[in-house]
Amino acid sequence: MNKIIGEIKNSVLVGDYENIGFLCKNALEVGETPQAITDVLANSMCEVANIFGKKGMYLDKVFLSSAAFKYGTTVINSTIEKTKKPKGKVVIGVPDGPWTIGPDIVMAVLSARGYEVYNAGSDVGPHVIANKAKEVGADIVTTGLYLSYRIHMLEELEEDLKKLGIRHKIKTIISGPAANKSVAARVGADAYGINALEIVDIIDKFIEADKKKMTGKERVMTAIDLKEPDRVPLVPFAMTFSAKQYGIPFSEYVSKGKSLAEAEVSTARRFGWDAVIASCDTAVFAEPVGAQSIIPDDDVPRVTSAAIRWDNAVEDFKKLKDPAAYVGVGRLGEYLSSVKYMKEMVGDELAIIGWTEGPFQGAMLLMGADPQAMFLLHQAKPLMNEILEWYSEYAFQCAKVFVNNGADIIASGASVSYFLSPEAFEEFVLPYEQKLYKRINDELGVKVLIHSCGYVPQCLKFAPLVNAGGLIQFDYQVGLKWAKKLVGDRITLMGNLDCNRILDMGTPEKVEKACRKAIEVAAEGGGFLLSGGCEIPRDMPYENMDRMLKACIKYGTYPINK
Repeated sequence: MNKIIGEIKNSVLVGDYENIGFLCKNALEVGETPQAITDVLANSMCEVANIFGKKGMYLDKVFLSSAAFKYGTTVINSTIEKTKKPKGKVVIGVPDGPWTIGPDIVMAVLSARGYEVYNAGSDVGPHVIANKAKEVGADIVTTGLYLSYRIHMLEELEEDLKKLGIRHKIKTIISGPAANKSVAARVGADAYGINALEIVDIIDKFIEADKKKMTGKERVMTAIDLKEPDRVPLVPFAMTFSAKQYGIPFSEYVSKGKSLAEAEVSTARRFGWDAVIASCDTAVFAEPVGAQSIIPDDDVPRVTSAAIRWDNAVEDFKKLKDPAAYVGVGRLGEYLSSVKYMKEMVGDELAIIGWTEGPFQGAMLLMGADPQAMFLLHQAKPLMNEILEWYSEYAFQCAKVFVNNGADIIASGASVSYFLSPEAFEEFVLPYEQKLYKRINDELGVKVLIHSCGYVPQCLKFAPLVNAGGLIQFDYQVGLKWAKKLVGDRITLMGNLDCNRILDMGTPEKVEKACRKAIEVAAEGGGFLLSGGCEIPRDMPYENMDRMLKACIKYGTYPINK
């Protein structure tokens, strides 16, 4: 250590605040860098804090040392070029007491290394720190824990960041005399730093890693191209769960496009999803055509009378107008508008999926989902083909509105279709899905996501034929490893966790284990989105949903490590 650097260190240790400014300026004049001087100031102050904590030191001496440290960093910070773009934004705060020396050291070192630093304050509530992070668009939040019985405040901070929809975008670091790696793991922080210099080194690594981080939309679209994104995308299909999380009754969710959009975006940001899905209920497509339904206050709407009665199908079908005449009518118009609001809220941050019904499933819904309508497959094939042609156009017109409003992907409900026998599928599903999905690809320029929950292995082989280059979501009953081998090199797979026994009723550890298994068997090479096999249950525990994102990051970062 040269003489001038040694004198700076000694000035901090003895509290010589009157001469440290001169020493720092002199050090700059002889060629020492601002970072080198800041590091010695920080190291010296860390040594003072260590002596105070372990050996004992008079408080007035600590105060003088702190003053010397602050004067020195003020001189150095005044020389740092402020016109350069900051390396990142860091918010610092202490939620459990009026402690300032530690934060001062960290802020000084970060400023010297080119970071934009915001002090949320000491002895402030976790919500104050979280709100500051959202206000400034922070990349990092670092906090100090000085009293062990205040650990719950760090847990509250993690929850506050989630509620603000920013936790998945930032990294959290804890330090302080009552913190360690175990505490960091317990509260859900990303890292623990033992002192100011280690914290800064951790932040440097996080910021460097973030340069390779994709947006949710980029992540999803890369996976759909059968390529490996930065990590496995997380795309749960949720409706009642989202309405509950947002705090609105499901009747409002299905009746107001803006409410649906706000609920989906709020939930996606709360849990770090990579896409939002505009979906509400099957009755919304049947109502404009003439079906009757009931809409409970906080439950899923149900069709009560069919638009096409299977035993009067010829006459009822003749009454239908051109499909385009029904698009935008009643609740359907509100529903289709939800994507416009989503686009305004997320831009290109998240992928947006607009939900329609496939030709066969949609036709069955117009018939009130009456199983007896299946007789038309045998007794009135020409009529059934006409109905399927009509519904294909209806679905296309709905998809067109969605895409014009900002949808990146069109989902197509097809569960009933994939329950059919292979023979019936080839006759009544394959040609219509193939034609419709090709039109959506060619004319609208987006990919299609087939949704097929239930036990449907008999028709899975047809998915790449009807939806080349698209996606399919199927349920837990279908072996994911088998599906990956069968069609995974031709179509993107989405799923397929057991929504009830695993996601809703399982423990967080069980959820993580199931996510890890799915990632290991299906994620390699891209072409995989982690999700439930069907809709996420309304009452799925939030800690289980949080564990899905953690699993994507822990096990799903490419290259996949098995």
